[in-house]
Amino acid sequence: MGVAGDTSYVKSILRAADVLDVLARSGGPLSLGEISERLGWAKSTTHGIVSTLVAASLVMQRQSDGRYGLGVHMFELGCAASDSWSALLNSQKHLQHLAVETEESAFLATVDGLDTILLDSAMVTGNYQIISPAGTRTPIYCSSHGKVLLAFQQDRERESIIRRLEFTKYTPNTIDSAERLRSDCQEIRNRGYCVEDGEYRMGLLSVSAPVFDVNGVVRYAVGIVGLFRDSRSPKVRRAVGSVLSTADAMSRALQGGAVSRQR
Repeated sequence: MGVAGDTSYVKSILRAADVLDVLARSGGPLSLGEISERLGWAKSTTHGIVSTLVAASLVMQRQSDGRYGLGVHMFELGCAASDSWSALLNSQKHLQHLAVETEESAFLATVDGLDTILLDSAMVTGNYQIISPAGTRTPIYCSSHGKVLLAFQQDRERESIIRRLEFTKYTPNTIDSAERLRSDCQEIRNRGYCVEDGEYRMGLLSVSAPVFDVNGVVRYAVGIVGLFRDSRSPKVRRAVGSVLSTADAMSRALQGGAVSRQR
């Protein structure tokens, strides 16, 4: 998580964020030595950062064995962030409607660095569906929501992201070059949506569209994912229309009823 080469960043805060990230991904409490080992830091450095986080209730230390885990204040902050997003977008209502209309799994995502993060999802019962839990990260270049979020970035920011990408081939369909990704982004901006077919997981097809905030900035992407035999089928075309309608409704909600789909 740390950012090197930029003196505008406070190094100690970045290190604290690294500790929180390690604890969040660990699956259980860790000893000071385990935290140090995973981060590649000296124990003295790790101890100073961890002790400060404990004092702020962002990290807790178990009395039984001295191991560290995320603290109660992290839970409070997480709940506040979740409530803020839910209140802002009222996403579940829109996602449930989209899932019922398309009979597929619906989701909402945002961008974080070179990845996307799943914020919310909805499913309808009775069908075989595929959806990941909230918080799941996906590379930005090989999912419909990732490419939508990338395509609608400002030119300078989009290019900065593309230049930092390493194009891992997850399937034979995965984009493997910056040139192709730039071309896809241009097409997505022109169309206003993205259809992705087996670029991250073979057999899965997803459709996503941008959600615009009150300033006309795309901060979220809404979409569906499912098992489709043909990306050109009538069912996919209908899904595209449903996703676009949902994206418009969510954009209007963010804009207080203003006209959405600014480009």
